[in-house]
Amino acid sequence: MRLKSSLIACTLLATAVMVLEGNAAVAAPTRYEAEVAPATCTGTIDSNHTGYSGTGFCNGDNAVGAAAQFTVNAPAAGTATLGIRFANGTTTARPADVVVNGSRVTGVSFEGTGAWTTWVTATLTLSVNSGSNTVRLSPTTAGGLPNTDYLDFEVTGDPVGGNGRPNDPNIQYYGRWKTSDPAYYAMGWAGGYLEARFTGSSIGVRQRNTIDLYYSIDQAPIQWRRNVSGNITLASGLTGSSHTIRIGYRERAGSYTGDPVFGGLILANGAQTTSIGRPTSLVEFIGDSITVGQPNANRPFTAYPWLAAEALGAAHTQVAQGGACLVSRDCYGMMDWFRRSSNSATYDDWNFSTYQATAVVINLGTNDVGHGVSTTQFQQGYITMLARVRQAYPNAEIFAMGVFRNRYVTETRNAVAARNAAGDTRVHFVDTAGWVNPATDTSDNVHPTDAGHAKIAQRLRPILDQYI
Repeated sequence: MRLKSSLIACTLLATAVMVLEGNAAVAAPTRYEAEVAPATCTGTIDSNHTGYSGTGFCNGDNAVGAAAQFTVNAPAAGTATLGIRFANGTTTARPADVVVNGSRVTGVSFEGTGAWTTWVTATLTLSVNSGSNTVRLSPTTAGGLPNTDYLDFEVTGDPVGGNGRPNDPNIQYYGRWKTSDPAYYAMGWAGGYLEARFTGSSIGVRQRNTIDLYYSIDQAPIQWRRNVSGNITLASGLTGSSHTIRIGYRERAGSYTGDPVFGGLILANGAQTTSIGRPTSLVEFIGDSITVGQPNANRPFTAYPWLAAEALGAAHTQVAQGGACLVSRDCYGMMDWFRRSSNSATYDDWNFSTYQATAVVINLGTNDVGHGVSTTQFQQGYITMLARVRQAYPNAEIFAMGVFRNRYVTETRNAVAARNAAGDTRVHFVDTAGWVNPATDTSDNVHPTDAGHAKIAQRLRPILDQYI
């Protein structure tokens, strides 16, 4: 017997509402089947329970983060109605985060439906961008998701204006941001940034303690505001109906202990944020000081990860730390640390359902020699690293770069070959021999100059472009 909508309820944020109905009840939606690409399912596509639509349904793994993801297309930015058809034959609710374009916007509880052949529809209302959007259902308990049949999607209202606070759903975050303090979201690792669209003639930002921040308004060249804190005016006297802004921060490194947090936008009287598009691809770069862009003054936006991804029109982030190794031996071993929200986290705390990378580029091995890592240990560590990245990002293309100093290159190549032999064909070795001339492209025979980073980006971009 189908459950009535009054029997099922859940708690959501103010930016979304949900009801459940026995039948799909959106007016003229576009239907996205869970079994049809580009939809993805961390589990299997099954057809053993009757009543589903199409050719099957997503039977997700019983695990936290084993997600079902849909890629939907909106003709315009605005409020959308989503109808998620599911069946839960247990008596235990299955809660999940709803992640839109990489940011969690609400939660949903998929209650029991009485039988695996009894399908009901959960209806959500939330904000989307114009064009392509990802809607990810990520379970928060070991029970996983219910069986998921399809998602009906329709833009039903105008864009929702935001207030510029850190939890404003119109603000798009890139990289690993800790959101436990609602007043100040904290940037983890290097290269994190945020983007927003806003109305009004001025824009500012709230900071807590001293930090170097960089920003760009309406895609103008990036500018620095060094050693600032408190309420900071970034621009005034702006003309036009709306504007865009990108903001990022210098990473903590060495003796620099700035406070890379975002306390919200300062909008003009009567102004608001509005929806802003998000690239369909995101590239995550994992590495050491070279990937950070140290010691160059204008890092991260003169470093090869930023340059290569921007040239591809992709979002990006740098999970990197000066002095990092691959293997955890008296240094930041990124085979372990990449699972954390920042270089100060004390345990593996990052929730990979927050965003999913389209591609992951690894550049590690320069520093392991100095920590006594043998070639055998390095190769086994790299195989483990690749397996962990695959677990975190089931659908990503993974690129393992040979380091520019020609260390552990054979072992890196062998680790990729081992993953390929195990059936993972989306792992690639990148031969960087000849990319960097230490005499002309580095400042100290190790770290590329800005011009050296530009050369690396020019070589790397077409390789990534083949796959994303």
